[in-house]
Amino acid sequence: MTRRSLPLDGRTLTAERVARIAIDHDPAHLTRRALQRNREAVATAHRLLADGIPVYGRNTGVGALLDDDVDAAAAIGHSRRLLRSHASGTGALLPAEVSRATLAVRANQLGAGGGGIDPGLLQALVDTLNAGLAPALHEVGSLGIGDVTTLAEVGLALLGEGRWLGDRPSWPPVRIGAGDAIVLMSSNASTLGESAVAAHRLDTVLRSAEAVAALSFVASRGDPVVLDQRVQAARPHPGQAAVAHHLRELIGHGLPPARRQDPLCLRCLPQVHGAVRDAHTDLGGVLAVELNAAGENPLLDPRAGEALTSGNFHGAPLTLALDQVRAAIAQTASQSVQRVSLLLDGRTEGLPLFLAADEPGSSGAMILEWTAHAALAELRATAAPVVVGASVVSRGQEDHVSAASQAARQLSRTVEHYLTVLAVELVTAVRALRLSERWPVTAVGEEVAVLAAERLPGDLRDRELSSDVARAIELLRTGELGATALGVGPRGTRTTVRPG
Repeated sequence: MTRRSLPLDGRTLTAERVARIAIDHDPAHLTRRALQRNREAVATAHRLLADGIPVYGRNTGVGALLDDDVDAAAAIGHSRRLLRSHASGTGALLPAEVSRATLAVRANQLGAGGGGIDPGLLQALVDTLNAGLAPALHEVGSLGIGDVTTLAEVGLALLGEGRWLGDRPSWPPVRIGAGDAIVLMSSNASTLGESAVAAHRLDTVLRSAEAVAALSFVASRGDPVVLDQRVQAARPHPGQAAVAHHLRELIGHGLPPARRQDPLCLRCLPQVHGAVRDAHTDLGGVLAVELNAAGENPLLDPRAGEALTSGNFHGAPLTLALDQVRAAIAQTASQSVQRVSLLLDGRTEGLPLFLAADEPGSSGAMILEWTAHAALAELRATAAPVVVGASVVSRGQEDHVSAASQAARQLSRTVEHYLTVLAVELVTAVRALRLSERWPVTAVGEEVAVLAAERLPGDLRDRELSSDVARAIELLRTGELGATALGVGPRGTRTTVRPG
């Protein structure tokens, strides 16, 4: 079946659409209006240059060299030199999906009409996407005031001087116009692309996280009174209310609670998971603006025929949102680890110490607590805020940075560590459910438990559990568990068969 081409219109791009283009290879196209806006901006730039008006980066130097004038006859050579000199990133190469997301975001932003780039160069961004290509981009080099190193590498790849990931394709070199280099580089497109991909993956993980927490809640005989609507109404944060509602659907009333009052890893589940939901929503709001924003310096106004000095490339709003969501993930991950400890410590009636089911002295799942804490330690390192840092470059001309690229990269890593933490909790929870023979009493909750139990081995003897965690990670990564928890899983019909 032919996939529908997704529009890049400079107005409505979302993180979900970026992920479909970058990860799923859905085709994309620039809308007629987006192309027209870019042509109008190009015409404006040409008029300004013809009149001899200084336009930053087009007929001047950049950074501390902004007072150097570039002769019109040398403008194209100036653009080529800018790309060559700025393509100086280092470190590992970005994953192909982030590289492709960079192309999609930059093409869409140029469709907003503030930059004005050669139409052939703009079209090439989309054509290479639809050809399944991804330029080789280094991850280290951006400071969050424009991804100049990665976008210069994009430019060189399109000009035939850079590299592509995988086998070298026979892509025809694209010509560059006067001033095109500064336009291409005046954006945080790479950071935004990575943020969009990470936000999309986090959305999938969060749906699964609530399902995993529900299984732990049932296995440890938590008190469902904490999910009562009256509790949520007393402090009506949207995320908290939504999580409590979802957990009520998964857990139901269940067995009588095991304790007079649960520990906080159960009692405050809606509050903590709700906070990460709200932080993720806030990040989505920032991305909705940034993905469709004209961040170029200078910003061209075709109506007035002016080039406006701009700081729209600064990533401060994005960095703050990324820092917030990583901190929120750290809280939920910490709760997840504590639920693992609760299931292992023998305090819940019907659950043996360390969930051991073999002969006396067996370790059971003892070491999973270590694994969970080790993954949490890795996660905490990536969740540390980056917004408090500072850098001054180019002789003080660029004296404030956002470090947005570092915040985005850390979100990608945080999500990966969170998957490990959740996978350990899922393995532990399913083992506890098997040993206690307690299962969710709601249809959707039982379906989640059945799916997880089918995918994880039922052998409770002492053995290596790394493969169990790997299977759990894969189940969480695909989103199948989370989709099932929402009642939209691929299984089709509810089942009442309890796993053995």
